[in-house]
Amino acid sequence: MVVLLGIIVLFLVGAVFKTAEIVLVPLIIAGLLYFVFAPVVNFLEQNRIPRTVAIVMVVLILLGFFYFIGFLVQTGIHSFIKVYPRFQTRLILLMRDAQSLLNTPFGDARGIVPDINWTSALRTTLISLSGSFLKFAGGVGIILVFLIFLLLERPYFQSKLINAFEESTRRKVGEILDHINVQIGRYLAVKLFISIVTGLEVYLGLLFLHIDFPILWGVVALLVNFIPNLGALFIVAVTTLMAFVQFYPAVDLPIVTFVVMGAIQLIMGNFVDPRLLGSRLNLSPFIILVSLIFWGWLWGIVGAFLSVPITVVIKIICDNVPYLRPIGIFMGSGRTHQLKTAESEQAKPA
Repeated sequence: MVVLLGIIVLFLVGAVFKTAEIVLVPLIIAGLLYFVFAPVVNFLEQNRIPRTVAIVMVVLILLGFFYFIGFLVQTGIHSFIKVYPRFQTRLILLMRDAQSLLNTPFGDARGIVPDINWTSALRTTLISLSGSFLKFAGGVGIILVFLIFLLLERPYFQSKLINAFEESTRRKVGEILDHINVQIGRYLAVKLFISIVTGLEVYLGLLFLHIDFPILWGVVALLVNFIPNLGALFIVAVTTLMAFVQFYPAVDLPIVTFVVMGAIQLIMGNFVDPRLLGSRLNLSPFIILVSLIFWGWLWGIVGAFLSVPITVVIKIICDNVPYLRPIGIFMGSGRTHQLKTAESEQAKPA
């Protein structure tokens, strides 16, 4: 009975989240950004910069960052539209060679990769990009409004805590909230830094190998780095495919591209990421998959990008609240628990 009630509640919560997507998504993004930039605002305030001025500086930095990312993506799409006829010719050649090699009646290869009216396509794409840009700009505006109010509210939190609880309870709640804030802020800041470094490495690697659109793929690598495993596989596959189409019939550079991109993802994902974030925040692969499917189904591509940060935040909260700690342990990969168990076994007297 309790399980059925829990399932019903889960579906009801999902329905509410789906209906309130237009408000909840900007609010969650603003909340995640708050954990990253609240320490920055506090640092500036400690150095005699008024809090309002510090918040304005943070907002301007974010606006510049969003504009820069949007500009790079828009430029990459326009560049792709201009050179697509060359890629179309390569794809037709690939289809014909595959047909000859496999002796499979694909039919006319040009029918698989059809001719496109590029004037009409460019006009349609520009209109679509303009609409998407306006929608994106509106979303960014809502996010920044939420973020500004969250940062302005921060100085009054301590007084609210004092008025809400008795001294003994207040101390415990304050310590728990401080630990949660520090861990969430550190995770998001480090993850953002790792994603930027990964995107820069992908850009430089593709630029060195003379692969088309290195800036676009660098930005994509930055974004998909928030999706563990699947994001790395996607960027390796798509850049290798791009190199294969670009340099066909040569295969040496596509192979080198595969090795370089794979090495970047392997080093960043298996060495740099765990070392900077620590094994304590490792999530169970099953939990990551379920989270990716759930949030992706709920909010689409935005939900897929937010799935792991949201899950990590939930795990950090569970780890710091005594009654929820078992849930946090089950959400983890179990590596830390195994390490502690091994150490305790070694410490036992013979």
